[in-house]
Amino acid sequence: MRVLLTVPNSKCDVRDSIGVHPPPLGLGYIASYISTFGDHEVMIHDALLARSTDAEFYSVLDSFSPDVVGISGTATPSIYDAYHAARLVKESDSKTLVVAGGAHVTFEDTNVLRECPEIDIIVRGEGETIMNALLKAIEARQGLTDIRGITYRKDSQLVRNPDMPHIQVLDNLPFPAYDLIGLRQYFAGNFPWATMITSRGCPYKCVFCSSSRIVGKRWRGRSPTNVVEEVEMLQQEYGVKEIEFLDDLFTFDKERVRELCRLLCHKGTSFGWTCSTRADVMARYPDMARWLRAAGCHTVYIGAESGNQRILNIMKKGILVDDVVKSVRILKREGLGVILSFVIGTPSETKQEMDETIDLACRLDPDLAQFTVCTPYPGTPLFDEAKRNGWLVSEEWSRYSVLDPVMQLPGIEKRDIKNCLHRAYLRFYTRVGFLWKHLKAGNVHIFRMMARSLTGYLKRFRRY
Repeated sequence: MRVLLTVPNSKCDVRDSIGVHPPPLGLGYIASYISTFGDHEVMIHDALLARSTDAEFYSVLDSFSPDVVGISGTATPSIYDAYHAARLVKESDSKTLVVAGGAHVTFEDTNVLRECPEIDIIVRGEGETIMNALLKAIEARQGLTDIRGITYRKDSQLVRNPDMPHIQVLDNLPFPAYDLIGLRQYFAGNFPWATMITSRGCPYKCVFCSSSRIVGKRWRGRSPTNVVEEVEMLQQEYGVKEIEFLDDLFTFDKERVRELCRLLCHKGTSFGWTCSTRADVMARYPDMARWLRAAGCHTVYIGAESGNQRILNIMKKGILVDDVVKSVRILKREGLGVILSFVIGTPSETKQEMDETIDLACRLDPDLAQFTVCTPYPGTPLFDEAKRNGWLVSEEWSRYSVLDPVMQLPGIEKRDIKNCLHRAYLRFYTRVGFLWKHLKAGNVHIFRMMARSLTGYLKRFRRY
């Protein structure tokens, strides 16, 4: 079968602010899996990167003539762009089967099928094994009753099959189809970089996150040997010099981190890389920072979320403010860069508590800080609570950008949350010490990124 996997064109706050767009690894994994375990011709088209017009997308459909089109419906605010892409597919050829997958459609599956009749089937959760089983059933002209993990239409009824079990041994997955992704087109300028995912699953219960409901509560990590094999492949075939590990919990297994770092040092792989950690993990295992630095890691991302312990407890983050302070101190001591993210506008949060978060960010002085509005995405415990309490002011999904409040919370106005977000960015990024540090280091790209971010943000703020 001929299978087109596509990312729909849409507004992308990340790309627009930093000028970089990450490769669609999810589609890359699906492409490699269905190519390895099925006899299919697969194409990946990233309309977001290409900024494809409708006419250009029609041209792709016409030239490739797919039997099945898989559309990424991961991001809630861009779901309407996925709907538009589905309509274009059906207008091109009404017989083409349209399948959508990703976080948003996983949790809003029945609503998505009602809202967009051009989408035929929803793939829920991890897509590799589900998509492979689905294609086999379609090719053999079998029914869909036995395909786990899908929601579809049958005789004007919506049918939701049982979930597909999560993939337990990640080493069994082939590497993403970087050739079909066209990795080189994602290089920042002429700088060869890539992204990787080395683990799935999350046992934590943060109220604003749906990760554990998509990829499971049990953490599963690829073996260090398997990870290093992919690193070496990226270096040898694409000349990659920088890798961003996108795992939610890259440092969850201390011994895996130790062995991975040991292997990277032993292999003598020469590349820079970044990863994420939890504040409590880094505070508990300070030696980990030394391992990371020795193996080439230069920057670590931490979800600090709040500078107030009561708010962290409400978030069910499972960390202490002191963990954040300790982890930043540990990372800086080893010469590692630090990026912290914070959330403003959690239910019951006061203006004073929001200011405590801004104060903590400025006091810890990370290399970069990200501030976002607490947003109840479908699939999260927060979304369930917001629906139950009548806090949602809109289910117009394009507004769920993490820059605009979509909840009317007791005791605080949406405008106050927006003002606090504005104040957070201005206070953090206009500090003399911050500006001087990056100017002295020659980090000109930081100032370009700040200018783009601030310009875009102020435009949004004026429209609010």
